[in-house]
Amino acid sequence: MGLIIKEVGLLGSKNKYKKLKALFDTGATRNYISKNFSDNTTIDDLGVVEYHGQDFVIFPDGFSKNGSIINLKLLKIENVPIEEPEFFLMDMKIYDVIIGAKLMQKINLILNPSVKELSFG
Repeated sequence: MGLIIKEVGLLGSKNKYKKLKALFDTGATRNYISKNFSDNTTIDDLGVVEYHGQDFVIFPDGFSKNGSIINLKLLKIENVPIEEPEFFLMDMKIYDVIIGAKLMQKINLILNPSVKELSFG
């Protein structure tokens, strides 16, 4: 199975729009976003619309990590806007954004890993 990594657009509470590379991961239930992006900007540069408090995630290897649940103003995938998307905010090293299965199902996003493409059903 191939990885699908595409550019997404994010808009935060400071009305700053940013494009970042995102991994589309059907094995991840929720969406994740890094506190510090690979281009040396941060989530604070975008601005968080709402904090929902702390939560934790348990990874397949049993490792758990704490983070905050947040909303941003807007997420754009293939120019399709998703208002007030929810993300699990934590330090990530490899990807700036991970789009999880719940959101993909909600917006009827179909992955085609063999050609590394996304489509909407």
